[in-house]
Amino acid sequence: MSGPVIGLIVTGQEALADFSIFCGTLEMWHPDAILYIFTDSDTRAALTEIKFKGTIHLMTAMDSYRGLTRKEMEKMPGHLYDTLFKDYTYEKANVLDWIFESEPQLADSEDGVWFLDADICHFAPLPKLPSSSTLALSPHYIQLKDEALYGKYNAGFLWLNDPLLLQAWRTLGVKSRFFEQAALEDLASRAGTGLYEFPIQVNFGWWRMFQGRASYQDVQRQFLVSQNGIQFMGLPIQSFHTHFHETDSVTGLFNRWLRELLKPFSQEDRIKDFLRLISYQR
Repeated sequence: MSGPVIGLIVTGQEALADFSIFCGTLEMWHPDAILYIFTDSDTRAALTEIKFKGTIHLMTAMDSYRGLTRKEMEKMPGHLYDTLFKDYTYEKANVLDWIFESEPQLADSEDGVWFLDADICHFAPLPKLPSSSTLALSPHYIQLKDEALYGKYNAGFLWLNDPLLLQAWRTLGVKSRFFEQAALEDLASRAGTGLYEFPIQVNFGWWRMFQGRASYQDVQRQFLVSQNGIQFMGLPIQSFHTHFHETDSVTGLFNRWLRELLKPFSQEDRIKDFLRLISYQR
């Protein structure tokens, strides 16, 4: 196997901006990564212009959602689920099906397949998983009252090597309290001893700072910036998860804090390109 095989969904101009950062940071660590992307007709042409050292496969599979906002889709009936937005979220399972069909050797292998949201920025290689893993999920690490609403796990960062888990995930979605995300709790139970949970330094998003089990001030104090990079709770940060184009609400607050955190690295070759990518949104 050359590099990690990753599924993504990229639709619209804001997702394109996210994806540019995704590619610019991922290729620092995985220049041989293979990306399988669901997109729509309007976004596809722009995707072909994005430079990436790895391999990109595109499928125009999202046209039925084109031009619709999340709020609009949440009010519309779906074809498979109660809302069109839940249908949209389960395209994650469909893109992973496409990968397994295209790369059948990944089933039951230690390589497996990843699904990552396009607004992930990578500060280290993707995590290595125990050889016994069949499913790897990213806990939110948030307050229990918020977890009860949105689910224990974040659906924007996951790995699996068992294609049968995808159909189980779809079935569990029928009764899920929060789209495809809360269904991951029951999917985790089905994985049993094959479940691996990513540590808190992986997929770090605003929710861990502003919905965390400690105050956001205490969370920020646990970050350390040195010549060795960025650490949280004494261990290196692997990835941040944020829409850098957003300036409002808690996401905007998180983005401003993160840009300040990154300032000491402004002259380092390994991070200059990343800073250039986000500079237009300061």
